[in-house]
Amino acid sequence: MASILNVDVIKDRNNGNDVKIPGHVVAVHQFTAAEQTVSSATNVINSTFTPKFDDSKYFVTFTIPNMTLTEGNYFQADVYIGTDATYSNNTKVIYARTSGQGTGASNTQTFCASDYGSYTASSSSTHTVTLRCTPESSTAVARHSATVKMQVMEIAQ
Repeated sequence: MASILNVDVIKDRNNGNDVKIPGHVVAVHQFTAAEQTVSSATNVINSTFTPKFDDSKYFVTFTIPNMTLTEGNYFQADVYIGTDATYSNNTKVIYARTSGQGTGASNTQTFCASDYGSYTASSSSTHTVTLRCTPESSTAVARHSATVKMQVMEIAQ
């Protein structure tokens, strides 16, 4: 005979809501940016969050919709995460590149990448996450009133 456990609420030992179950998502943060033109290296998203635990791993993903740039020119996106306010002092968890299909309104493309496990929090102090974009030529991102999105999911260890 199987046992059944029914619960309404699970509380941590301090009567809080920070239950730590290894391998489970304990927090999700979403950061966004509006339509813009990126002509040189730019922090398209640069935001902060506070981890629930000091040893979590992270699943990080971004989507840059409706990009247009000169056909054949590169567009690079890097994501950094860490405790320093300066992006370059943090851990680069994503490096991704694509090339343009053209600059017309019908040449839009979507660019996305993700990473899991390249960064483990060393503390539960404020963290900075940065989506830094570097184009070879002027690039429209999130054209037609779209939104650039980046999600950071904290995974308990």
